[in-house]
Amino acid sequence: MTLTTRPRRDEDLPDLAAVLVRVHAQDGYPVEGVADPEGWLRHPNELQSWTAVEDDRPIGQITLTRAVVDDDAARVWHEHTGGDINRLAIPVRLFVDPDHRGSGAGRLLMEAAVEFARFRRLAIAFDVMLKDRAAIRLYDRLGAVRIDTLTHHYGDGLTEPAAVYAVS
Repeated sequence: MTLTTRPRRDEDLPDLAAVLVRVHAQDGYPVEGVADPEGWLRHPNELQSWTAVEDDRPIGQITLTRAVVDDDAARVWHEHTGGDINRLAIPVRLFVDPDHRGSGAGRLLMEAAVEFARFRRLAIAFDVMLKDRAAIRLYDRLGAVRIDTLTHHYGDGLTEPAAVYAVS
Protein backbone atom coordinates (compact mmCIF):
# COMPACT_ATOMS: atom_id res chain seq x y z
CA MET A 1 0.00 0.00 0.00
CA THR A 2 1.34 3.39 -1.05
CA LEU A 3 0.23 6.56 0.75
CA THR A 4 0.77 9.87 -1.07
CA THR A 5 -0.78 13.30 -1.42
CA ARG A 6 -1.53 15.20 -4.60
CA PRO A 7 -3.58 18.21 -5.63
CA ARG A 8 -7.26 17.36 -5.32
CA ARG A 9 -9.06 16.58 -8.56
CA ASP A 10 -12.76 17.04 -9.30
CA GLU A 11 -13.07 13.28 -9.78
CA ASP A 12 -11.94 12.83 -6.14
CA LEU A 13 -15.00 14.65 -4.80
CA PRO A 14 -17.51 11.76 -4.75
CA ASP A 15 -15.07 9.49 -2.87
CA LEU A 16 -14.08 12.29 -0.49
CA ALA A 17 -17.74 13.14 0.11
CA ALA A 18 -18.38 9.52 1.13
CA VAL A 19 -15.36 9.62 3.46
CA LEU A 20 -16.61 12.89 4.96
CA VAL A 21 -20.00 11.34 5.72
CA ARG A 22 -18.21 8.47 7.60
CA VAL A 23 -16.03 10.97 9.47
CA HIS A 24 -19.09 12.99 10.50
CA ALA A 25 -20.91 9.86 11.69
CA GLN A 26 -17.94 8.88 13.86
CA ASP A 27 -16.54 12.22 15.03
CA GLY A 28 -19.23 14.86 14.50
CA TYR A 29 -16.92 16.70 12.08
CA PRO A 30 -17.84 19.07 10.66
CA VAL A 31 -20.11 20.38 13.40
CA GLU A 32 -22.24 22.07 10.74
CA GLY A 33 -23.17 18.67 9.31
CA VAL A 34 -22.85 17.12 5.87
CA ALA A 35 -26.14 17.76 4.07
CA ASP A 36 -24.16 18.59 0.90
CA PRO A 37 -20.71 17.01 1.37
CA GLU A 38 -19.41 17.79 -2.13
CA GLY A 39 -20.57 21.40 -1.82
CA TRP A 40 -18.89 21.68 1.59
CA LEU A 41 -15.61 20.50 0.08
CA ARG A 42 -15.66 23.36 -2.48
CA HIS A 43 -14.52 26.27 -0.33
CA PRO A 44 -15.15 29.74 -1.86
CA ASN A 45 -11.74 31.11 -0.75
CA GLU A 46 -9.70 28.07 -1.82
CA LEU A 47 -6.05 28.57 -2.70
CA GLN A 48 -5.38 24.84 -3.19
CA SER A 49 -6.73 21.49 -1.99
CA TRP A 50 -4.92 18.18 -1.64
CA THR A 51 -6.08 14.60 -1.51
CA ALA A 52 -4.42 11.84 0.47
CA VAL A 53 -4.55 8.66 -1.58
CA GLU A 54 -3.74 5.10 -0.75
CA ASP A 55 -3.13 3.07 -3.88
CA ASP A 56 -4.85 5.90 -5.81
CA ARG A 57 -7.99 5.73 -3.64
CA PRO A 58 -8.89 9.04 -1.88
CA ILE A 59 -8.80 8.64 1.90
CA GLY A 60 -8.61 12.25 3.09
CA GLN A 61 -8.16 15.87 2.13
CA ILE A 62 -7.23 19.39 3.19
CA THR A 63 -7.96 22.81 1.69
CA LEU A 64 -5.84 25.90 2.14
CA THR A 65 -7.84 29.13 1.96
CA ARG A 66 -7.22 32.86 1.79
CA ALA A 67 -8.00 34.48 5.12
CA VAL A 68 -10.90 36.92 5.30
CA VAL A 69 -11.46 39.59 7.94
CA ASP A 70 -14.53 37.94 9.49
CA ASP A 71 -12.78 34.57 9.98
CA ASP A 72 -12.31 33.83 13.71
CA ALA A 73 -8.81 32.39 13.28
CA ALA A 74 -7.73 35.36 11.15
CA ARG A 75 -9.08 37.86 13.69
CA VAL A 76 -7.37 36.15 16.63
CA TRP A 77 -4.10 35.75 14.69
CA HIS A 78 -4.16 39.43 13.74
CA GLU A 79 -4.84 40.47 17.36
CA HIS A 80 -1.90 38.36 18.59
CA THR A 81 0.63 39.16 15.87
CA GLY A 82 -0.45 42.42 14.26
CA GLY A 83 0.17 40.64 10.96
CA ASP A 84 -1.51 41.47 7.66
CA ILE A 85 -4.53 39.23 7.12
CA ASN A 86 -3.87 39.46 3.37
CA ARG A 87 -0.67 37.47 4.04
CA LEU A 88 -2.47 34.74 6.00
CA ALA A 89 -3.58 31.31 4.80
CA ILE A 90 -5.96 29.07 6.72
CA PRO A 91 -6.01 25.27 6.38
CA VAL A 92 -9.57 23.92 6.57
CA ARG A 93 -11.57 20.83 5.65
CA LEU A 94 -8.89 18.43 6.96
CA PHE A 95 -10.15 14.90 7.48
CA VAL A 96 -8.98 11.32 7.05
CA ASP A 97 -11.07 8.18 6.67
CA PRO A 98 -11.53 6.59 10.12
CA ASP A 99 -10.14 3.30 8.73
CA HIS A 100 -6.88 5.07 7.84
CA ARG A 101 -6.24 7.02 11.02
CA GLY A 102 -2.67 6.64 12.22
CA SER A 103 -1.43 6.08 8.66
CA GLY A 104 0.30 9.47 8.48
CA ALA A 105 -2.22 10.85 5.99
CA GLY A 106 -3.20 13.81 8.21
CA ARG A 107 0.46 14.75 8.70
CA LEU A 108 1.16 14.53 4.96
CA LEU A 109 -1.86 16.71 4.16
CA MET A 110 -0.88 19.38 6.71
CA GLU A 111 2.71 19.33 5.45
CA ALA A 112 1.50 19.88 1.86
CA ALA A 113 -0.56 22.89 2.93
CA VAL A 114 2.24 24.35 5.06
CA GLU A 115 4.81 23.92 2.29
CA PHE A 116 2.50 25.62 -0.23
CA ALA A 117 1.92 28.58 2.14
CA ARG A 118 5.59 28.95 3.05
CA PHE A 119 6.61 28.95 -0.61
CA ARG A 120 4.23 31.89 -1.09
CA ARG A 121 5.46 33.57 2.12
CA LEU A 122 2.05 33.28 3.77
CA ALA A 123 1.56 32.93 7.51
CA ILE A 124 -0.68 30.07 8.66
CA ALA A 125 -3.36 30.09 11.37
CA PHE A 126 -6.48 28.00 11.92
CA ASP A 127 -9.01 26.98 14.49
CA VAL A 128 -9.98 23.53 15.70
CA MET A 129 -12.84 22.44 17.91
CA LEU A 130 -11.56 21.31 21.32
CA LYS A 131 -13.59 18.11 20.99
CA ASP A 132 -11.38 17.09 18.02
CA ARG A 133 -8.58 15.73 20.20
CA ALA A 134 -6.89 13.65 17.49
CA ALA A 135 -6.54 16.75 15.30
CA ILE A 136 -5.11 18.70 18.24
CA ARG A 137 -2.53 15.96 18.87
CA LEU A 138 -1.54 16.15 15.18
CA TYR A 139 -1.13 19.94 15.30
CA ASP A 140 0.90 19.71 18.51
CA ARG A 141 3.20 17.07 16.94
CA LEU A 142 3.69 19.31 13.91
CA GLY A 143 4.79 22.20 16.12
CA ALA A 144 1.72 24.41 15.75
CA VAL A 145 1.32 26.81 18.67
CA ARG A 146 -2.01 27.45 20.39
CA ILE A 147 -2.42 31.21 20.55
CA ASP A 148 -5.91 31.51 22.03
CA THR A 149 -9.30 29.90 22.54
CA LEU A 150 -12.68 31.07 21.31
CA THR A 151 -16.27 29.99 20.89
CA HIS A 152 -17.25 28.79 17.40
CA HIS A 153 -20.82 29.80 16.50
CA TYR A 154 -22.74 27.77 13.95
CA GLY A 155 -26.22 26.67 13.00
CA ASP A 156 -29.16 28.12 14.88
CA GLY A 157 -27.43 29.48 17.99
CA LEU A 158 -25.15 26.48 18.52
CA THR A 159 -21.63 26.90 19.89
CA GLU A 160 -18.49 24.80 20.27
CA PRO A 161 -15.29 25.70 22.16
CA ALA A 162 -12.29 25.97 19.86
CA ALA A 163 -8.58 26.76 19.89
CA VAL A 164 -6.67 28.93 17.42
CA TYR A 165 -3.26 27.70 16.30
CA ALA A 166 -0.46 29.32 14.34
CA VAL A 167 2.31 27.58 12.41
CA SER A 168 5.65 29.33 12.28
